Amino acid sequence: MEIKHTLGDNSVIFRDATYIRRTVFVREQNMPETQEIDAHEDHTIHYVGYLEQDPAVTARVHVLKDGGFRIQRVATIKAFRGQGLGFQLIEAIIEDAKRTNTPYILLFAQDHAIGFYEKLGFTVISEGEMEANIPHHYMKLTFSQTEQLAQ
Repeated sequence: MEIKHTLGDNSVIFRDATYIRRTVFVREQNMPETQEIDAHEDHTIHYVGYLEQDPAVTARVHVLKDGGFRIQRVATIKAFRGQGLGFQLIEAIIEDAKRTNTPYILLFAQDHAIGFYEKLGFTVISEGEMEANIPHHYMKLTFSQTEQLAQ
């Protein structure tokens, strides 16, 4: 899988990311498009994983004021699920975070994905909440200074 990323909302990578998100969140999960595509698109980092030029998996990263990363909008096209692509994409984001001395990564996981994120080192840090009629929990991965210096 080839992973590309871009900052902002004016590139082929961004268009591929929103194609995946519309397919998964709007069409499959019935999330309103106005809730899915929002005012943060132009100042977030959009990651897309490609298999033979086909956009397969995406995630968005918002860099927080304190330097932490917040991963959002993680989605995989149905035909590409079960191949470990989401895992590879999140691993790439984790490596980018370590390389840039990011202190932690935060995300708001759908409950069915908690085990997936736990395998990547994330820990549940909140009580459950509903978003778009889907139960979620906040999860966090904190890096030690040793991990960051090793990069």
